[in-house]
Amino acid sequence: MPYKDLEQKKAWEQEHRAERLARRRELRQIEAARSAAQPAASPSHGVAAAVLMPILAGGALAAYNPKLAMGAGGLTLMIAAYYKKGRSWWIAGILVVLIGLFFSLNDEEERA
Repeated sequence: MPYKDLEQKKAWEQEHRAERLARRRELRQIEAARSAAQPAASPSHGVAAAVLMPILAGGALAAYNPKLAMGAGGLTLMIAAYYKKGRSWWIAGILVVLIGLFFSLNDEEERA
């Protein structure tokens, strides 16, 4: 710790209090100006399409080769876990795995 003497630390903080407060005020103003200049983008556009596209692609892949679909769904789940993605990644991965499993079970029943 830079200050071994607590009295010296308190004295330094009292001497520089005005400077510290001015700097904090300045940083708050800069942050407010930055957030006003760059408003947050609303991700509500196309959220349904962003979730449905991988699921539709997984369904098409499952119809072609169910094992590939289960692998793609598993890979999606691993990526979602590793990069800490949102719930839409988890939902898409689980649904692709389930669709692949469904097609795989249907293929086995048709062969029997």
